[in-house]
Amino acid sequence: MKTALSALLLIIAMPANAAAIDAFRTGDWAAAVREGRAENDAGGLILAGRAQLSIAGYQTADKERALAQVAAAEADFDKALAREPGNVQAQLQKAVAIAYRAQLTRGISLAKDVRRRFETILAAHPDNSLAWGALGGWHGGAVATVGSFLAGTALGAKKSEMERCYAQALRLSPGLPSTRVFFAITLLDLDPGNATRAAGMLKGLDALPANDGFEALLKRQGLELAAVLARGDAKAAQATARRLKAFSRIA
Repeated sequence: MKTALSALLLIIAMPANAAAIDAFRTGDWAAAVREGRAENDAGGLILAGRAQLSIAGYQTADKERALAQVAAAEADFDKALAREPGNVQAQLQKAVAIAYRAQLTRGISLAKDVRRRFETILAAHPDNSLAWGALGGWHGGAVATVGSFLAGTALGAKKSEMERCYAQALRLSPGLPSTRVFFAITLLDLDPGNATRAAGMLKGLDALPANDGFEALLKRQGLELAAVLARGDAKAAQATARRLKAFSRIA
């Protein structure tokens, strides 16, 4: 009886999506997708969707397959939002998934929708560092992709807004590896002349903790980029940064 009671208490104490959390923590994306969907609560579905986006962005070389994976992730986030409409993480990850779809299809209307979603989240949650970083990446990525003039006229994207948003993200979460790495990659994607700033952004990255598999992935990328920057070849650093971006495997 005592053993059975102890086992019951252990089950109650464990989070509902413990298996998905463990898989996501170790970067086992396929297991995180499988376990998160099996658990079928908001937390598990968010982890499943995030893992699916990681597969699409960093492990997939075929565009149509990547689009299908992004669509599957969006479905996960939609299910999570159906269960918890106010879940900010689900709202944010849904916007990220649409941003991925916009990137793959070069969809202007999708890109505008993404910006509105990020801004809506920030209006309600101005202390959300991930949303600030995502909006900064949106501005910087748009400018890097089509240039300042077209990005500004077609989308309202600006380098100054990229700077402002990333600065706020860093103020709110200075020890988050992903924010520093994304900013460094964005800076180099824009201009190899930003090499010194990018190197400064990555300084001390090795000492920052990576709390899950995605942070660990970005931290590895940042350390690889920092090593190239240390050699003083700005052009090689820019090429490395672009290779490390999501969907760089897709021709």
